Amino acid sequence: MKLITNIKSMLSKKSVSLMTLAALVAACGSDDGEPGNPGEPGGPPASDIASLIVEVDDVALNNGIATINYRVSNQDDEPVVGIPSSTYIAAQLLPQGFTNAGNSSQWQYFTSESCSSSCTGELVDHKNGKYSYTFSATFDGMNEMSYMSGATQRIVIKIGGDSLPDGTVLPTTNQHFDWQDSGEAAYTRNLIVMETCNTCHDDLAFHGSKYNEVETCVTCHSEGKVSSNDNIFPQMIHAKHLTGFPGSLADCQTCHVADETLTENMNWARVPGMEACGSCHTDINFPAGEGHPAQADNSNCVACHNSQWTMNVHNDGGDVEALAQFNAEIISASLSGTNVTFSIKLSNPTSGEVYADSADKLSFVDDLRIVANWGTSFDYATRSAKSIKLQDTPPVSGKEGTYTYEIAGLTIPVGSETDHGALAVQGKICSSDGELGDCSDESFSTVNIKSSHQFFNQSALSTEGRRVVVTNETCGSCHGDQALNFHGSRNDLEQQCQLCHNNNMMADASAANPSIATADFKHLIHGLHSSQREGYEDLTYPGQIGNCAQCHTNSDAGVLTAALPLNSAVQPLSLDDGTFTSATAAICSDCHSSASNHMIQQGAVFMGTEEDAIAGTESCATCHGQGATADVLAVHPIK
Repeated sequence: MKLITNIKSMLSKKSVSLMTLAALVAACGSDDGEPGNPGEPGGPPASDIASLIVEVDDVALNNGIATINYRVSNQDDEPVVGIPSSTYIAAQLLPQGFTNAGNSSQWQYFTSESCSSSCTGELVDHKNGKYSYTFSATFDGMNEMSYMSGATQRIVIKIGGDSLPDGTVLPTTNQHFDWQDSGEAAYTRNLIVMETCNTCHDDLAFHGSKYNEVETCVTCHSEGKVSSNDNIFPQMIHAKHLTGFPGSLADCQTCHVADETLTENMNWARVPGMEACGSCHTDINFPAGEGHPAQADNSNCVACHNSQWTMNVHNDGGDVEALAQFNAEIISASLSGTNVTFSIKLSNPTSGEVYADSADKLSFVDDLRIVANWGTSFDYATRSAKSIKLQDTPPVSGKEGTYTYEIAGLTIPVGSETDHGALAVQGKICSSDGELGDCSDESFSTVNIKSSHQFFNQSALSTEGRRVVVTNETCGSCHGDQALNFHGSRNDLEQQCQLCHNNNMMADASAANPSIATADFKHLIHGLHSSQREGYEDLTYPGQIGNCAQCHTNSDAGVLTAALPLNSAVQPLSLDDGTFTSATAAICSDCHSSASNHMIQQGAVFMGTEEDAIAGTESCATCHGQGATADVLAVHPIK
């Protein structure tokens, strides 16, 4: 077997001559011959290894025993030689409907074999970046499973998590290869990708961080391998997400993102079954007929639950189509004294129509509000932003789709007249099956529009405004595209929340850690995500809490907004006993409250006077600023 794998390694090279090939074939005629040349050199071996790339050449069968031939290189395509350990997992795929009508395709686990100081099977390191692993026996009969000729087979190679003999660290890498004994796999089962999982979970890895790809997980978490059917991959994952899920559980496409490159794209809608469906709909016992007509198996599921029906009840029910027919756009704004005057245009982006009537006369508008505050350079003048309801307020003037309104009584601190303000739009419209309709008709339900914002100065709209710290996209990586609504229909987490949740919200001075006992947006979010805020202790953050880049975005200069020094607009923490904590100390204390003595030594002020808190005595950036010895961006696990 070893000789044959060496020949295969050589045959992968285009430069093999006919004479060399003839000599090799002749050498195979004797059992006591020495193994042939393992192949041409692969170039100098890699020394700088940031990532490992595993490329499978093929799988060869000899008397039913599989040998997988593969190459390992680094990010620069340099061969990696001398990998000290590896694991090989084998499974096969039973096609959809094979086990019973209506059943989904499913993986069958054969074996997992490993090499370190010794091997279960036989490993050959060809010393040029190429490796060959021969399993210990034929798959047929392993794990009491029968090998099916013609079925799709999968081998997963796991390497890394250790070091080369010279100390070079190898990153953990999983690579799967699907094949059939007749050649390339004709079909496989890929429903989701790890990149989707990691938008929320941040570099998922399990079982000692050895396994970090969905394609690996499903091969082992399969019937016949796990001790309980609850640990079969679909059932297990659905059950784990039932509690603490940061979005709508009804939206299957949060995880099952539509992707034409996936072989089983939209499988969640096309192949209903009691195992996967029942893991979310836990109040149903299909065989017993509890909560659903009795079903002995999956053969009848699709008769009622066809893909279109399933998609309709598990997504927005036409909300996307309805929202595409309404847009509220602020097209002008100006400040006069303490009053802001603005004009808004209501339109149908789908048809291009501009709605002629104002919001108070459009029957499908349930709620449309404009919220205003002033002072973007110092995080706003008040916690009580002013607002009006357009559906209850006739416009001051306007016609044919563009109407003007006024919001009175903004707080404009002396000296801030040349600053900027912000206007936020929020609201609800009424629809059914994607069509807008009269809100007084009970057959139409409300849909939250996507909130938006505009900045303005004394005379016009402006592109200059409050700094951007987080975006709707970064928040949406877990919570969905502006799907997290507060106070009815506020979902612009990027700028709208801060109009009220700002430094004018006072912290509880009697709290053990006052920094997280305030509704100021930055402290509120840190406290919630770290499970420290009172009432949210059971919240489980799905990623690495120290990875600030999960939520923070980059500034215009391309620097993550978690970096020090802080933007000058960040204000001290206000406490309800009249004291203040300096800005950097307050923010860092959200997570690092035990380091208060260190912060005080570096000039921080805790619960002092406002004058002291804004005096600029903090020297945190000296050590923790960009490029410094303990740069915040370097000491946090930011990815």
